[in-house]
Amino acid sequence: MIRIKTPQITNTFLRYTKINTTSIASATHLPSSDNQYKLAQLVANDLKIAGCTDIDIQENAITIISLDANAESLPSIVFFAHLDTAPDHRQDTHAQVIKNYQGHNINFKENTEILSIVDTPELLNYIGQDIIITDGTSLLGADDKAAIAASVEAIKYMLVHPEFKHGAIKLILLPDEEIGIRGAKALDVEALNADFGICLDCCEIGEYVIENWYAGDAKISFTGVTAHPMSAKDKLINALTMANDFINQLPEKERPEHTENRQGYFWPHKLTGDTASAKLEIAIRDFDEKKYKERKDLLESITTSINKKYNKERVIIEQSDTYSNVKTGLDKQPEILRYVEHAMNNLGIIKKPLIMRGGYDGSVITPKGLTTVNIFTGAHNFHSTKEFLPCDSLRMASEMLLEIVSLSTVSYNHE
Repeated sequence: MIRIKTPQITNTFLRYTKINTTSIASATHLPSSDNQYKLAQLVANDLKIAGCTDIDIQENAITIISLDANAESLPSIVFFAHLDTAPDHRQDTHAQVIKNYQGHNINFKENTEILSIVDTPELLNYIGQDIIITDGTSLLGADDKAAIAASVEAIKYMLVHPEFKHGAIKLILLPDEEIGIRGAKALDVEALNADFGICLDCCEIGEYVIENWYAGDAKISFTGVTAHPMSAKDKLINALTMANDFINQLPEKERPEHTENRQGYFWPHKLTGDTASAKLEIAIRDFDEKKYKERKDLLESITTSINKKYNKERVIIEQSDTYSNVKTGLDKQPEILRYVEHAMNNLGIIKKPLIMRGGYDGSVITPKGLTTVNIFTGAHNFHSTKEFLPCDSLRMASEMLLEIVSLSTVSYNHE
């Protein structure tokens, strides 16, 4: 049974891509860009016209759209999607629809780049389908406007079909996921009073996250002593040299360029300063909580050793946690992954469980008490001007929401 119409959800998505919601990492306010609020208003208005009456758009652009239960004693479920697109490219999106794709290389309209079947062989999985791309100058924004479109169309279906039974449903739009999952951190999760959540912030059709890693950041400050180089002997203490010493004490093979799968890493990704002072930023990642803590302890140990070398506190470290592994929460509520897997079986989707080397809104929301799984939007090449979205995959993302809601009304005691 087809509940979501491909042309309709495609048009909804295309409308949302026309609002440039690029987040701004340097901003201190929430949302970091005003257009995120503008998109929230557009989505809220779409659902208001469709019949939703309980809509709350907060000043920080966190938007909560609620649909009352139409049957008793059914789970309360939250759909999550983020409003912002990554700051990698700031240009406005000019989406293009390739009709009836036939397995050829795709030329972009505004530059000489090519979306080729050599570099992107998964294109061949979508022969005969319509595919959405950009003109080659911007992100498409399927991360995460495809999630918004899928959620909107699923809720519209529920509004039009009262015979489709469900518990309380909420759609929550969150700002600034791409720059530190800021919206999810500001969200009052307890007030939602929900049973579980579903993010749509994953990649190709069939993928769903069974685990992601623990993530943290270290900011290290180095204070040197300046001296003229012609008389610097035994006087000059170079802050940049100290920072280099710090980096060299990290395990050489435990960096992003040497790791994959469940291997964690240290990533020195920013160094600024001069002889007098320098600042170093290091990202810390690991799937195992104990190993993640050991990584943080190692940074503290290196800090101590360099300070001992100079007999003074010339190195100061500040560490913070960014998000956690959702596996603990999913293990406590195994029915959530069962809903996802059964929904894929029912819809004829090949299951592709994913160990995610990254985070999403659910990796902040889950530790707050609302276990939130992450399923596909259907898109490929996130954060790239070569991002593309097969229209039927987008439709199936919306169908997945409906199927999970439907399955959540059924007891699994017989399994």
